[in-house]
Amino acid sequence: MSVIQRSFIPLYKGVKKGNKYLTLTTRLITSPALNNTEQIELIKSATDTSQSKSNWLNFKNNILCKQGNLNEKNIDAVLLKTMVANKKFNAALSFANYLQLSDCELSIGAINSLLNLYYEYSKENELSETEKTFILSTYTHLYEKYKVLDSVTCEKLLHALCAINEWKKCMRVLDDIQLTGTPSHSAYSTLIGTFFKNNKKAEAMKMIEISENNRRPLKDYAYEEWMKYIFRKYKDKKTILKYLNELCNHVSKNGTVVPEATAHRLKESYESINWNVKFTEIKKDRGQCKNCNHTLDCLRLTTEEFTTLQQNIKEKLIVGSDLFLKTSPDELERFMDFVGRTAPYDIVLDALNIAYVAGRGDVNDRVRLLTTVVNHFLQKKKKILLLGRKHMLKWKRGTLLQLTKNTQSFFTENLTQDDPYFITAAILSGPHTDIVSRDLLRGHKFLMQHEELRQLFQRWQWEHQWTIFPNRYRPIIQEPLKFTPIAQRSNTGWHLPYEVENSSTFGQIKDGVPDVSSWLCMRQKLNN
Repeated sequence: MSVIQRSFIPLYKGVKKGNKYLTLTTRLITSPALNNTEQIELIKSATDTSQSKSNWLNFKNNILCKQGNLNEKNIDAVLLKTMVANKKFNAALSFANYLQLSDCELSIGAINSLLNLYYEYSKENELSETEKTFILSTYTHLYEKYKVLDSVTCEKLLHALCAINEWKKCMRVLDDIQLTGTPSHSAYSTLIGTFFKNNKKAEAMKMIEISENNRRPLKDYAYEEWMKYIFRKYKDKKTILKYLNELCNHVSKNGTVVPEATAHRLKESYESINWNVKFTEIKKDRGQCKNCNHTLDCLRLTTEEFTTLQQNIKEKLIVGSDLFLKTSPDELERFMDFVGRTAPYDIVLDALNIAYVAGRGDVNDRVRLLTTVVNHFLQKKKKILLLGRKHMLKWKRGTLLQLTKNTQSFFTENLTQDDPYFITAAILSGPHTDIVSRDLLRGHKFLMQHEELRQLFQRWQWEHQWTIFPNRYRPIIQEPLKFTPIAQRSNTGWHLPYEVENSSTFGQIKDGVPDVSSWLCMRQKLNN
């Protein structure tokens, strides 16, 4: 019997097998909340790379003698996890070897930690044949006994299989994850990167589409291997440019904000084909690049795109949501009849959201702020829909009734989820209708099942949403963006947003706009 076989037999003792399906209730093995830090501090001291079997056994016993929550069941997994987290790979590999040569029973947590160790180690090192064999043997023995694995084990197994370029086996593991949930960003990106690494572009592009549709934007590893594939396969600068532009087109189409590491890789890639590339900022008030003074476009929805959004909005935000749990079919019918009679509008106000910009304290402040916003748009000769809840009519009845005389108004029941109502009213009203709300509407965007619809909704929101911010004397009424904050291509090159790692957002206004201070300006030299 092999070491791997000996290790796996006791692993499932006591687990109900049922219909040959493995249903493991896996505990996430993290460093426990210890009563005393002695155990973890002792683990962190494991730096000897040549410990023998007896030394590791003594080391474990010393840890278990200390006060804390580590025990015989979880110590192996925590030891490996801690050593990997602290980049003590030599010690971790020594301990892994001890585990596989000993007669101890490997828990599912220990196996997952071993798989994770080999994945993390492989990022900068070549795995040995023994380590590769362990990964393959783990895959084989799990699937010989059980048809379906738990999602935690699947994630660790998929990453380890990618480390040895076994992408075909990954597809079965990915299917198992999808039985109970959505694969992680890392799972998709690691598999996509592995496809590119093995020159399987068609498979990579198909998986990219699936990843984006599952709201899993690519991580840097996928972009890194994508760029490596381009430079490995093509040598002519024009051809390289064609396929780098294909990557940027993907970023633009999906409205993606790439990781900072990817931005640096793109900078190096375009510079290698003689482009001028600078990190820059975009002026938020007009969308102008501080480096080249180019102004980004407002990518307005076409008639066809708006019609697509309009046709889907009622189904996705009202019929397809849990709205009926908080309202009634009669109220919805009255609302749709109201919109049919009174639309189109120039602007739709999310009245309760606007009023609470003033805070939840003095009702007079709330009514005063709402009146200021209504008057702002009345002065602009706008036809207004004021959408609120019935309890608002008790705030200052005379003032609220005066506002309703100057606007079209609809007040839902107090328990009704009113956000879908004002979004629906605005979009059914037509392509020129704006909305006013501080709500970033992320939840409603995600109710749409297709990435294309989510992108259309996001672009519509940027183009049409006014935002209110509190101010000591008079609220700030911020207009919709004059540009679309996604990667854009012009005659001279690209402007592309990126996300700064570990950046502080303290004090920044949360208005749903990507950080305008972190962009790439990539311009083709005139003599290219």
